[in-house]
Amino acid sequence: MNKRARFRGMACVVLFSAFASMGARADDPVIESAKRALAAGNARQAYSELSAVQDKMTGMPEYDYLLGVAALDSGRIEEAIIAFERVLALIPNHAGAQMDLARAYYATGSFDLAEAAFLKLQASNPPPAAQEAIRRYLDALQARKKQLQAGWTGFGELGWGYDSNISAATADFGAAVAHDYGLSGFTGTGNAKKRSAWYGQADVGVDYSRPLTRGWSWYAGGEQKGRGYLKEPRYNYNFGEIHTGASLNSGQSQWKVFGSLSYFEQQGDIPIAPGAPEITNDRRMGAIGGEWRHSLDTRNQIGAALQWNRNKFPTTPIEDFDQIYASMSWLKSFEAKGVPLLYLTGFITDDHAKNSFNTGVNNQTASKSKNLLGVRGYLQYSVDPKLVVYSNLGVIYRRDKDDFARATDVQKGEDWYTEAGLGLAWQFRAACALRLQYLYSRNNTNVKTYEFDRHEASTAVRCDL
Repeated sequence: MNKRARFRGMACVVLFSAFASMGARADDPVIESAKRALAAGNARQAYSELSAVQDKMTGMPEYDYLLGVAALDSGRIEEAIIAFERVLALIPNHAGAQMDLARAYYATGSFDLAEAAFLKLQASNPPPAAQEAIRRYLDALQARKKQLQAGWTGFGELGWGYDSNISAATADFGAAVAHDYGLSGFTGTGNAKKRSAWYGQADVGVDYSRPLTRGWSWYAGGEQKGRGYLKEPRYNYNFGEIHTGASLNSGQSQWKVFGSLSYFEQQGDIPIAPGAPEITNDRRMGAIGGEWRHSLDTRNQIGAALQWNRNKFPTTPIEDFDQIYASMSWLKSFEAKGVPLLYLTGFITDDHAKNSFNTGVNNQTASKSKNLLGVRGYLQYSVDPKLVVYSNLGVIYRRDKDDFARATDVQKGEDWYTEAGLGLAWQFRAACALRLQYLYSRNNTNVKTYEFDRHEASTAVRCDL
């Protein structure tokens, strides 16, 4: 190219920039209003305002970028991609457009394009918040890839901790029995005695997945977990599960059907009459269900699930019940310092007991059927790409269906169970993390023999394979 041609090209760029700047100044109120709407989280309003002047301002990088962000955050993914591509055609190193274009590719299911864009951004050494966001997307992309490839995954975990109330016993058993049954002189023994102890635990799991056809994949696997208490061996427990299912990835939605069988074994310490069969805390469980998740945009995902569970207690059949469990969820990620992540879920159950008993009140029969209504929240904040602080909070309301189901002096049992936790996770290797966690739980109820509080502190190292 000769000097005259280069000069002519430079002149065109200068003239274009000048006219673009004049246009942007003329419509500054639209730009500023859209910025305020986006800052307030109102992407739909920003998109409405920006799209109204699209004929006049398309081609101006600032306008196109704001339009792309508004379109992306209001679910108009294809429009967002076009807008970001216009920005990058004029400013190839526009970091915001590069990041949001990669997010848009991810949202549409163009995973190869998204991965290439995120890797390019990662190599440019972006700020810590952007690095953490990119890492999360790349991890999610790797998980998607595993779903599309036959193979094995697994994990192993070792930990130890302290439990202040192993059997969830009430603090004053004598007063609780007096309140619930009108009887005095009782002291807590066996499972009703409050116990605390240090423990160690191990957990391993493995899964195999294989893609099928048209977005479907099949998986199967299992998990085995054990915990041993220091000086309280009767409360050591084993938990095992096998599961299988199939999932369908279709654009911004994922569907899943699944089934599982599991067991829980714990000897416990339930007093029995001499010569009578031993009573344990053992449980057998089976479940089938379905789940749906949908990405509204790159920062918001909603979900719903419906599940049927059967719970059997081999030595205490009066506790057997079937359960219908329905839930809804919302996952929100924030493109801000620390890349906060919020997950909320609400659920309701209908628990139908399989057996009934005589309550001892006017020769009346009842069962332990109940309903549960709950909500849980989880919040995560990244101090840096390898260090995450998280907290969780949950509240569950229980209402017994039958009168005098859990006490002769309490007609309708009602519980409020709350739990709150705080934790720290440090990813000290690519596939391994150290977790420190504290959890407090409490059950407030009008059936005082079921009232308790509990503290649990633990640490564990988990490695994914």
